[in-house]
Amino acid sequence: MTEDRSTLYASWNRTHRHLAAARADINDQPDVDLSIADDFIEHNELGLAFECLVEIGDEVNARLAFWRALDEAARGMGMYEEPRSGSARLCLERLAAAK
Repeated sequence: MTEDRSTLYASWNRTHRHLAAARADINDQPDVDLSIADDFIEHNELGLAFECLVEIGDEVNARLAFWRALDEAARGMGMYEEPRSGSARLCLERLAAAK
């Protein structure tokens, strides 16, 4: 395995952990269906999982820990680079509002 590939896998693993932490933070919310986010995470569709979790977190008024975990995931995926996606902007807004 080349160093580049191992670096990529390490980055995916970190992002996966951040997304899993965000998911766990809203797991106790009533009437929240995390199955789509789970499928994205399971299939390493981390950007789609991020977008799905942002949408769910916005709907349930997620706690600061949730937004911090998603912020770390977004940074790891380079989602704050221009042009920012709507989900990345919303994550930053909710993170600021939750502090």
